[in-house]
Amino acid sequence: MSSKLSKKQQTTESALTTFRKYCGYLLDGAISIYLILIIAVMPFYNEEGYAHIGTDKATFFRTVSVNGAKVILPLLAVWLILMAVEKIQKKEKFQVKLSVTDGFALLYVFSLILSYLCSDYKTDALWGALGWYMGFVPQMILLAIYFLVSRFWTPRKWIFGLFLPISAVVFLLGILNRFDIYPIDMKIERSGFISTIGNMNWYCGYLVSIFFAGYYLLWVSEKSQRERRYLRQILLYLYVVIGFSSLVTQGSMSGLLALAAVLVVTFCLSAQNQRRMQMFGMLMLTLSAGCLIMLLLRICLPERFNYAETATDLFTYSILPLSMMAVALVFYGLMIYVGKKEKYPAKAMKVVAKALGILCPILLGTVIGMIIVNTKHPGSLGALSENPLFTFNATWGSDRGGTWTIGIRCFGEQSFLHKMIGVGPDCMSAYLYNGGSESLVEAARTQFGELTLTNAHCEWLTILVNTGILGLVGFAGMMVSAIVRFLKAGMETLKKESLIAGACGLCLLAYTVNNSFSFQQSMGVATIFVILGMGERFWRDR
Repeated sequence: MSSKLSKKQQTTESALTTFRKYCGYLLDGAISIYLILIIAVMPFYNEEGYAHIGTDKATFFRTVSVNGAKVILPLLAVWLILMAVEKIQKKEKFQVKLSVTDGFALLYVFSLILSYLCSDYKTDALWGALGWYMGFVPQMILLAIYFLVSRFWTPRKWIFGLFLPISAVVFLLGILNRFDIYPIDMKIERSGFISTIGNMNWYCGYLVSIFFAGYYLLWVSEKSQRERRYLRQILLYLYVVIGFSSLVTQGSMSGLLALAAVLVVTFCLSAQNQRRMQMFGMLMLTLSAGCLIMLLLRICLPERFNYAETATDLFTYSILPLSMMAVALVFYGLMIYVGKKEKYPAKAMKVVAKALGILCPILLGTVIGMIIVNTKHPGSLGALSENPLFTFNATWGSDRGGTWTIGIRCFGEQSFLHKMIGVGPDCMSAYLYNGGSESLVEAARTQFGELTLTNAHCEWLTILVNTGILGLVGFAGMMVSAIVRFLKAGMETLKKESLIAGACGLCLLAYTVNNSFSFQQSMGVATIFVILGMGERFWRDR
């Protein structure tokens, strides 16, 4: 009798396992389709060109996510129930392995829930400010993307690789648009809008979130005589040149700051490895090549280039590209020479890398100190005092001085409770114009007129206002821990999974630096949360 019961129990367990596996396959397939829509369709989606492209992409993200949830969540619920039944039948313990990044992500979830429940602006907080839609539900969708991709998606390198050809087309369109060539009719064609992403700040956020994956994969690539790998490396070179060309002409200074941060980190990570330092030299050559190509195009088509400003002119219309190419050639040649002679000075390069890592924060602190001194005591820096960089006011950094000041004042006026949990997801504008002091509203009206200021043009500061200290700790901890863990994994081994995790880490770094001067919007933040989820998944799978 007991033998019959045992066989019956085994049959039941086998059927449960089989059914759970099929649910898992369906769940994985649904998540993969969702990822493809975000990666390959959303960058090109618009209804009437630039007319309301930000809202269009937010609507696309919401529609795809809500409809996707109707399929994904029931499958997930069934899978979890079957898994629980299996564990109970086998008398196994439930084990949930959480990373540091998971912990901070859960803290951010908790802060969002508290912030929404305690908000005085629940209608605005639910989906977010009109046209931006970065409220409670979109934020929860983003976090759901992270957990679903990192736990229930079977990592497919080709889906991650889909980012590169799609973004290459977006970058090429961006370059053409800078020369007043619009292969796609986007309507309202202005220099402030670019490619199929929209405002150049949005475009820059998308560019840095994707481009440095290709940059990273080229940097860690090994020599190969195999035809397929050789072709893949050539395509990576082409991709990186296109990306650099678009990056130096897109017009947003925050993208160049992200580039500077990535170059410093790449150099430091290359220090003890001759091959990687050699490839760093090659990356400098590709950057120089991108700048030189843009220089030649601007010389040949002087009338067509439609967005000239100081940084863009420096990289694409001055002697700098030639100087960069000369230095990069010398450096690259030197790395090849010491590699062949097996005399690569690893210890000395490690010292240089450490010195650079110390010098950069000191330099940043010095610049901040100079700005503070010159702002309080105008003229104290002599000739440098005339440079707008060293005077912090409402117009500093393309009006970042004004937006940051208003953001800080919004936080400062809050009660202790709201300092901890914020005024509500994406509710900065709701608070500013409805609950802010008269002087605060007047400051916003004076600088921006009838335009509504929806964020502080600094992602972390905006999160601080919207979700408080608790939310900022959760979000910042999630991003910083992922950057460190993913980059570390990429340096530990040459496994493809580790290298893809490393590529995701570099994208997160560039996004974080860029968004210190920018803000969340559907295209950029959806992309980076997909990358965050993929990075965690490949990190676990390595």
